[in-house]
Amino acid sequence: MPTGAVHPLVCFTCDKQSSNWGCLKVTKCSDKDKHCLTSVASWGIGSLVVGKRITKKCSPTCPDWNLNLGLASFTTSCCQSFLCNLFEHKPPKNATQ
Repeated sequence: MPTGAVHPLVCFTCDKQSSNWGCLKVTKCSDKDKHCLTSVASWGIGSLVVGKRITKKCSPTCPDWNLNLGLASFTTSCCQSFLCNLFEHKPPKNATQ
C-alpha cells in the first residue's frame, strides 16, 4: 500500500430502526463520504417518548437538521472517525446542556 494512502471512513448504518440495537451494521463508506450521520425522529407528549426512528449512514456532508415541534422532533449529528456513531445522538456542539 502506498505511503499516505487514505482509508475510507467506516460507520454504523441502519434505516428507520426503533432501537439503537438495530443499528450495529458496519459499513465501509465510499471515498466521497466524509461523515457518519445519525438522524433520530421521535414523537411523544412532553418527556414521554412514544416512538422513534433511527437512521445511520455514511454522508458526504453534515446537514444541520435539528427541529423540535413539540409533539415531534428530528435531530441529526455527525462525526468523522472510525465507527464514531455507535450511540444514538450527540448534542450539537453549540447546544446548552
